[in-house]
Amino acid sequence: MLVTGASRGLGLELVRQYATDGARVIATCRNPAQSPELAALAALYPAAISVEALDVVKHSAVDALAARYRGQPIDILINNAGDIGPRDPNRTRLHEQQFGTMNYPEWRRVLEINSIAPLKMAEAFVEHVAASQRRQMIFVSSTTGSNVEGLYATFGYCSSKAALNKVVTMLAIALKPRGIVSAAVCPGYVKTRLGGDAALLGVEESIAGLRQVIAGLDIRRTGSFTRYNGEAIAW
Repeated sequence: MLVTGASRGLGLELVRQYATDGARVIATCRNPAQSPELAALAALYPAAISVEALDVVKHSAVDALAARYRGQPIDILINNAGDIGPRDPNRTRLHEQQFGTMNYPEWRRVLEINSIAPLKMAEAFVEHVAASQRRQMIFVSSTTGSNVEGLYATFGYCSSKAALNKVVTMLAIALKPRGIVSAAVCPGYVKTRLGGDAALLGVEESIAGLRQVIAGLDIRRTGSFTRYNGEAIAW
């Protein structure tokens, strides 16, 4: 499998849990040299974890990584790398994602990471996934991108996740003839650097739930949007 954004939080826990259970994991992050937790995990499971430097918004780097692993089937491609946009710990920058005070360069950056990069990853690694047995592409989304649940005033992050959900539904149509499952999942409101201390859900519980969801996905559920506890999400 391949996991983007693996240096901390959800991505790191995905790598940890899958490697512990015997999976071979390609763990990517922007700067492995500054990711001590991932390095320690890779040292603990040297036969299972391969750490690769990857900035998902640099398309040439994505293509280069795909070329490096040409011929290597990837059962599960997990697009986890993401950015919440302007929001410092005290939330004094939230106005930069709100109407009337938008930080447009930041919005473009968040869209690039959360919405565009996942499609580039799918294009670059489609042959790797198609050659595998499980043939799954998973996209870590959020209910903030739902028009039913995520009614928040944070334009940048919410719109990026709504765009990602649409990307997933279109990918599901495009890749279904090849037997590839494309699915969006929501990890819940998790205690990570992105989620913040106010979150109630632990990262271990969230990822354990997501793994169960992923294990239950087949081609009949391609294009679906599912919460970590198995609930279908309307969007």
